[in-house]
This record gives sequence, structure tokens and C-alpha cells, in this order.
Amino acid sequence: MKLERAVTAVTNRWYDYVAVTLAVTGVTLTILWYISWPQDTSEVVITREPLREGEPEIAGARTRGEILSPSGASNALLLAAVGAWIGFIGTVAFKGYVRRMWTRSYFDYDVFRLLVRMRGAKTRVEILRRLEEPMNRNQLAEELKMDWKSVDRHVEILSRYGLIERVDDQGWNYRLTENGRRVLELLEELAKI
Repeated sequence: MKLERAVTAVTNRWYDYVAVTLAVTGVTLTILWYISWPQDTSEVVITREPLREGEPEIAGARTRGEILSPSGASNALLLAAVGAWIGFIGTVAFKGYVRRMWTRSYFDYDVFRLLVRMRGAKTRVEILRRLEEPMNRNQLAEELKMDWKSVDRHVEILSRYGLIERVDDQGWNYRLTENGRRVLELLEELAKI
């Protein structure tokens, strides 16, 4: 699913490694670009053209000015450095956007880990999606094609975090709480990124 891939990628430590690598690459390329840049770019080379036959001496004393331009290697380094910095800023901004979306919905990081990072997160999200209508654990196990004991563990965790609740006093049926609905809406909103 698109959402799980995007959010898992942002929360994965490899995502952080990529961001750090882009930052180090940007710094390195910027330093290399600065070192390779000519020290005095305003240097003007003045040359005297030889006198041509029949020209007065004043007309032959022309000067030609050329401004030294940076080499092609330093232009390539500059473009590579800018690309690395843009990549770094993009990765940090995307991660900040996902975190801001999550905290703006007043959910703490434990719920985020429960539904995105921890083992079984996909199953818990799928249970939340199925509980739009009240169901018991056996019905959930049949729909998810899982062992009922596994579903039982996930249901206990979700009810402990207040994302689902018991419908009747005997505790056979469960349904989504308002927090569970908000989490699903948030996950769908993040999936559109």
C-alpha cells in the first residue's frame, strides 16, 4: 500500500542515512567547488596588438580585455552541490511534514509506532479498517485469514490505546472509536502524499 511505503520510508533509519549522506555530499562538493574556483575572477589580461601597415601609432595601441571565467569542472561541482543540498532539504522537509501531520492530529509517537513502525502494524491498520461495522474476534480472523489468537493480541493492543472499544458488556464485539476514525483519516491523508 502506498501509505505504508511512504510513512515507513520516512521513519526508517535508512531514510535518515540518505539525508545525512546528502548533507555530507553537499558540504564536500561545496568545499571542493570553493577550492577549485579561481582566486581572482576580476583579473583582466591586457595585450597589445601589433601595428598594421599604414596605421598611425595611436590607433595601433589598442588594448583588449578578457575576464577569466571559471573552469567547467567548478561549474559541474556547483551543480552537483546544489543538487545534493536540494535533495537534503527535500528529505528533511518531507519527514517534517509527515511528523507535523501526525502531531497536529493530537496522536503521540506511541500510536505512530503502533500503526506504522512496529511489527504487525499493517495488520492493526487492516483491523481498524474492518471495524467500521462492529465485529467479533472470530469474524475478524476469518476476514483477515489469520489465526484468532493473533487477532486477539492485536485487538487487545488497539483497545489498550483507545482506538477500538467493546460494543456490548460481554466484550464479544468491537467497533472503532472516534480516535480510531481520526487515525484512519490521518493515514488516508498521508497516503495522498
